[in-house]
Amino acid sequence: MEIELLIFLELCQKCISTTIGERRMPLLLVVYGCHCLWKEGLRRDVTRLLGSMFKAVIFDMDGVLVNSEEFYFNRRMSYFEEKGLNPGSTDIHDYLGMSNNQVWAALVPDPEQREVLRKDYLVYQDAHPIDYSRFLNAGVVTLLKSLKTHGMVIGLASAGIYADIFRMLSECHIRPFFDQVLSGEAVPNNKPAPDIYVEISGKLGVEVGQCLAIEDSSNGIQAAKDAGMTTWAVDQAQYNVDQSRADRIVSGMDEIRKTLK
Repeated sequence: MEIELLIFLELCQKCISTTIGERRMPLLLVVYGCHCLWKEGLRRDVTRLLGSMFKAVIFDMDGVLVNSEEFYFNRRMSYFEEKGLNPGSTDIHDYLGMSNNQVWAALVPDPEQREVLRKDYLVYQDAHPIDYSRFLNAGVVTLLKSLKTHGMVIGLASAGIYADIFRMLSECHIRPFFDQVLSGEAVPNNKPAPDIYVEISGKLGVEVGQCLAIEDSSNGIQAAKDAGMTTWAVDQAQYNVDQSRADRIVSGMDEIRKTLK
C-alpha cells in the first residue's frame, strides 16, 4: 500500500507542475482529478508497475502456501494430553511462525525433559502425519503458474525443516515451480533473523530490493523486512497476528496474482 500511495503522490506532483494556459490548477482540484483517474483505471497501470518492480517472489510455507498451523498445534496438544503433561503454552499464537527449536523451547522449558519428549514426539508425529495436499491454500497453483508465465523467479524460505518442506512440495505437486528452497535450519540464525532471506536472494541471484516476500507471521515479516525486502502478509486476522510491519496485507493468493500480473 505504501508503494501505491507513493506512485499516486508522484502523479499528483507531476500534475501540480502542469499549467493550463497561464494559470496553475488549484492543488485541491489536482488531487481530486488524480483521485478520479485512479478510480477509473489508473490503478491497473500501478499494479502492472508493481509487478515490474520485482524479479523474484519468495514464499513462506506454513500459513502461506499451506494452512497447516492449526493441524500442527492440535497434534502437539494431543500428544501432551496423552502423556498427561502440561505444555508450556496452550495458546496457538505462541507457536505461529516459529522454527521447531523455538516451538519446543516454548513447549518444554526444561532442556533435559525437552530432548526426551522431542525424540518421543517424532514417533507420535510419524503415526499422525499431516496430508499437506488437504491444506494447500486456495489459489496457490494458479498464482505460481502466473508468476512463471511472467518470468518471475520463485523461492521458498521456511523456518521449518527440509523433510517437511520437501514432503509438502511433493504432496501438493508444486516442487517444479520453485527455483530455490531454503530451510531456516540451514542458516546461522532462523527467523526472525534476516539470514534466510539474505541467503535465498543470493541463491536466486536477485538483489533483496527486487524480491517480494510473502509471509504471515510476525517472525517471518520481521525477517524479510530486516533483510531489506518488500513484504506482503497474508491476512491472519483469525489468529490476531501482528502484521503491522508488512508493506501490504493481502486476502490471499488471488489478490497477489491480480496485483502482480
